[in-house]
Amino acid sequence: MSPDGKYFYIYFSDWLANGTTHWGNTITVLSVARATISSVLNDAFGERPRAAAFQKYYHGWNLDQALGGYSQDLNPQGAYIGNQQVAYNAYLKRYQMFINQGVLIAYAESPDGMNWSIPTVLHDFRNDPDTPSVYDVPVGMGDNPSILGKQFYILYTRSPSNSGWDGASVNRFTISCP
Repeated sequence: MSPDGKYFYIYFSDWLANGTTHWGNTITVLSVARATISSVLNDAFGERPRAAAFQKYYHGWNLDQALGGYSQDLNPQGAYIGNQQVAYNAYLKRYQMFINQGVLIAYAESPDGMNWSIPTVLHDFRNDPDTPSVYDVPVGMGDNPSILGKQFYILYTRSPSNSGWDGASVNRFTISCP
């Protein structure tokens, strides 16, 4: 949700508008699209339910359509790219991003959901036995698990190398904010 409480934000990696399709230089680390909360609820529960129209951020909120529209990289200097999870931390009054890069989890934060710190490694699994592949998600300990607080969990799947999902498990570690 946006800081003003008017929009749903969706964060994702996207193709850059540079005309190429090479993974090495055309994927954004973090892009965002938004739709008003009222339009999402109306489109979902109105008389004629349908998917809500989102708009991507590209050099401002210029009403560029989300499907097929351009998007801007919100963290172009970010050293880590992968599946990202963004959550609001009510204790810190900041957005927190957790980036899953397969064998490590990186972390960045933002006061407004648009301007992000450079990601740093939060946890590196490469020294674990079997160097697992992981997927992560932050989970709050309060009434709403999507809102983080002074302490929260990082849930992650652990799949040992070369075993597929055989032997996979769900684990967690606790994060405590200063």
